Amino acid sequence: MKQVVSAPDIANTLKCELASEVLHAFGPVRFPAIGRSMLPAVWPGDTLVVERVSPDQVQVGDVVVVSRHGSLCAHRVIGAGGDAANPQWITQGDALLSPDWPVSEKELLGRVAYLIRRGKLIEVPAELSVAKRWIAKIVRRSVPMARALVYLHRVVQDPKESVPCQS
Repeated sequence: MKQVVSAPDIANTLKCELASEVLHAFGPVRFPAIGRSMLPAVWPGDTLVVERVSPDQVQVGDVVVVSRHGSLCAHRVIGAGGDAANPQWITQGDALLSPDWPVSEKELLGRVAYLIRRGKLIEVPAELSVAKRWIAKIVRRSVPMARALVYLHRVVQDPKESVPCQS
């Protein structure tokens, strides 16, 4: 049976390839965060500034960007494996219950150097604070709570933008 590839899939794959080429040829690239998997360290709307790193520079606690199945994913490194010839990392979103499949060197695009949130540079912590670990646990277990937190975060960040019917 012939596999049909949709236009959005092709477009996403091309974007990933282009981002990888730009990162390797010219330096840091920026990506908008769109998911909730890294709450509360990374919020939807944050801009991730990604730098190229060599495999020996990736450490547990780093947030890395991976190109996989035609899309980009930013998750925290929770473990390392493989050997010098074939390094691998285990990644997991802070708000996810289980880790991702091992990441190969070929899939690794780079490390998140910092975030831009409302025009401010924010360092990505290697480890979540106690309060943020509790928030991550809540978000892991409740999609409605995750949605509510994202909404509240948006309201606190820019109340004029998030409250409808306000002049």
